[in-house]
Amino acid sequence: MSTGLSDHWLMHRQVVSLVNQCRRLIREEFAVVLRLSDADLRQQLRHYAGVSQDTRIRALLNEIDSLAPELQAEPEAPRQMYRGQAVRSEEKRSLAMAPKPVKKSKRMYRGRPVED
Repeated sequence: MSTGLSDHWLMHRQVVSLVNQCRRLIREEFAVVLRLSDADLRQQLRHYAGVSQDTRIRALLNEIDSLAPELQAEPEAPRQMYRGQAVRSEEKRSLAMAPKPVKKSKRMYRGRPVED
């Protein structure tokens, strides 16, 4: 499975319409507003489908899973992307950005070293 944006589960028109139906039913039953931009939208849908008394929500979620079966399991750690390129993780960045000891350079005046 590639990690491109086209593989994201909300990039398909049928899935978006089914998710909107789920959101409407959840809003009516639980008075909770779910947004398409939420990072954990799929987990929230699963939670409310398990708690809900309405079987339509479970049926819609099963249909969403059938439209995107390869995306049922969410990735364990989403990679940050910037302009299509993977960004290094924080622990690598902190090691790379560690301050190096500053070596005091000699001061020069007209080509000759000067003492402070």
